[in-house]
Amino acid sequence: MAASTWILIFVAVHLTLAAHASHSCKRKLPCGPSKFEFYMHNTVYNPAVDNRNYFNSIYGLPPNVSFPNPIGFGVMNTFEDPLTRGSSNTSAPLGKAQGFYVIDTFNEYTLFHIFTANITEGDLKGTIDIFGQMREVDPVRYLTVVGGTGAFLGARGLASSTRVQIDRTPPAKWTLYFDLDLYY
Repeated sequence: MAASTWILIFVAVHLTLAAHASHSCKRKLPCGPSKFEFYMHNTVYNPAVDNRNYFNSIYGLPPNVSFPNPIGFGVMNTFEDPLTRGSSNTSAPLGKAQGFYVIDTFNEYTLFHIFTANITEGDLKGTIDIFGQMREVDPVRYLTVVGGTGAFLGARGLASSTRVQIDRTPPAKWTLYFDLDLYY
């Protein structure tokens, strides 16, 4: 037999084996919910109310800068916010959101937000990783869902966030509603 025939047989056998191996190794991931929603409640630390039980986030100031910085560009806030099923702090708990945000513009109040929603209560348990930019002036803020674990394993999609309430009186408090469209 000619060498080209042997090469053709060799390639055909290897392609067949590779196709079979890749098909037999595919693992099907469970498919979680396509919709999920929660409320996030934040109370920012204020030195005037120095009580650990009263706040769930704390901010770090940027170094002294020599230019006007009225918005607080560079301020970072680390948080561990309660998540609930309803808009009230006393609504049924779902878990905690743990992460941080940074004021990332000079001329408008805009936050780069990154956090993990750790869902520990209810039928669906796991984590959902969310990040993106939130402009205060936008009625709806869109963030990206980049992953998940447990019931949300492999989740990706869109997190639409709306502000439910904000109280800027120290210590500042706000509640956000998150409506997630998830794909697996």
